[in-house]
Amino acid sequence: MPVQVVYLTAVLLLVAIFPLHDDFSSLIKITAAGTFAWGAYKNFGKKKLLLPLACSLFTILFNPVIDIHLAKEIWILADLAGAILLFFSRKHIAE
Repeated sequence: MPVQVVYLTAVLLLVAIFPLHDDFSSLIKITAAGTFAWGAYKNFGKKKLLLPLACSLFTILFNPVIDIHLAKEIWILADLAGAILLFFSRKHIAE
């Protein structure tokens, strides 16, 4: 996965903090789930355990198939945490 996709996903998660239309929120969830799933897949074979575990948890959280209903404040924190995780682990996720 190119590093630009990781940056784009991080920016989309930061944009998701603001009130958005449901269709755009679905696009963000699909993009985030795919990026985090790739990050988990890419790092499970390495000796680092925390990064693939965190990516797996964010993949489940942003899963577009099974909707998880949380308060808006919790989603804001999840979006911020996801964007920060993507930004600081971009070298481990991107090829």
